[in-house]
Amino acid sequence: MAVVSAQPLIQDNLTPESQWQLYLAGLQSDALPWHDWLPAQARLVVLAPHPDDEILASGVLMCMHAERGGELLLIAVTDGEASHAQSLSWDKTALAAVRRNESARGMLQLGLQATPVVRLGLPDGAVNRHVQPLSTALKALLEPTDVLLSPWQQDGHPDHEACGQAAALACAATACRQVQVPIWMWHWATPGDDRVPWQQLCAVSTPLPAWRRKQAALAAHVSQLEPRCNAQGQAQEPVLDAAIVARAARKAEYFFV
Repeated sequence: MAVVSAQPLIQDNLTPESQWQLYLAGLQSDALPWHDWLPAQARLVVLAPHPDDEILASGVLMCMHAERGGELLLIAVTDGEASHAQSLSWDKTALAAVRRNESARGMLQLGLQATPVVRLGLPDGAVNRHVQPLSTALKALLEPTDVLLSPWQQDGHPDHEACGQAAALACAATACRQVQVPIWMWHWATPGDDRVPWQQLCAVSTPLPAWRRKQAALAAHVSQLEPRCNAQGQAQEPVLDAAIVARAARKAEYFFV
């Protein structure tokens, strides 16, 4: 199993969205229909390291699966309390409550407010210290017929990679299927990057109504879309910067299958 990154693999956004669009258009990533790897009778279990990851990763897929009668379960690994760690304006406990509420509002915008949610309350920024306990918790929740959607194991963020690895352990033990989703990868990778298994990438096209719901759901995460301040009171970019918002507006979601 790969070693979890010690720090986020973050650089300046290397590839403009226009270049990603050109590259993705040349891949055969729509060759495998999504219902082949997510049957209608399967429960889709979404493992979200932080509030908003469920929207970024699979807001549309969740909508489409629910519309055909599929069951959903959202597992919230952390409450996202460390997203403004350098700011003197935010108390972690208060921010965690805000982010839980934003997540609930986001699910409401998707029309998925009845989705069961399991909150594990692991420490934001330190999930890599809890891979085994997280895996144990997942094993207790999963059924062999589930499809577990997790962050990619090499996504470039310690919490995301730890979730991907815990998911792999749990799926091996329960015989359910793991599907991985790149979230931070788009920020540091480049088209054709040999660190990325492009041949496994599967595109799920986005119907306009579901696309609109996803945009409304993301907008519910106000704390992540507003500029932050550091300890010196200097303005910083939002957590969900313009590049991330642009990727969330794509007309397809992408998964490693």
